[in-house]
Amino acid sequence: MGYRSADRRGRMRAAVLACGNGTVLSHGSAAELQGLWGKEPTPVDVITPRRAGRGIPEIRWHNVIRPTPDEIEIREGIPCTTVARTIVDMAGRSSFSGLSRLVEQAAIQRRLDVGEVDRVLARGRRRGAPNLRAILELWRTDDERKPRLRSPLEAFLLPALVAAGVPRPECNVKLRVDGGYPVELDMLWREERLAIEADGEETHGTRRAFQDDRKRDQRLVAAGYRVARVTWRQAEDEPAGVAARIKRMLGST
Repeated sequence: MGYRSADRRGRMRAAVLACGNGTVLSHGSAAELQGLWGKEPTPVDVITPRRAGRGIPEIRWHNVIRPTPDEIEIREGIPCTTVARTIVDMAGRSSFSGLSRLVEQAAIQRRLDVGEVDRVLARGRRRGAPNLRAILELWRTDDERKPRLRSPLEAFLLPALVAAGVPRPECNVKLRVDGGYPVELDMLWREERLAIEADGEETHGTRRAFQDDRKRDQRLVAAGYRVARVTWRQAEDEPAGVAARIKRMLGST
């Protein structure tokens, strides 16, 4: 009975149902469902009560600390681990750079809760915990507010600047300049009146965007702001150089 074939979400639902009550999607499969990465892990990852699901083809059973009720949510009708719990589970299966990207994607979604990740980590010894704690240090703020980020480049650049000792900027700040013209700045150091724009291709790669960006820069400069742009290639190939130049710009006021 049922469909001859199932899509990705159908396979996830089937895996959870096959393992019985209390089963939740986890690890890489939860990361996929949460939109934290674009991979499609096979088999489907689950955490089950007792040892349910062991030996079922295309289901990967994980022997880890059972998630508490506040570490489980329903997403697209499928019970799965929360973003915080998923990040902790993935810490033991990911490289440092891969784990950094998961955290960055959670930040872009404004679903990165550093305090909640800390709470999950505190429940017991977890593989990859030192790497995850090191990554989280770059995302801590005095008030623990979630950073406002809109693009993968911003999420990559912000922790790199903080790690290099650059003062933490405000992110995606809305201003009105030049007679009320509305602008939104990727990163702003308000006192120094310095704005950094992250030129990712997803938002700045068209001819129209190029023209609009230059007009916008002119308005900002006319209002007394300094504007500099950072590309993906610069951020990846010379992060230390980018940070050093921004430090010099901040120190030149």
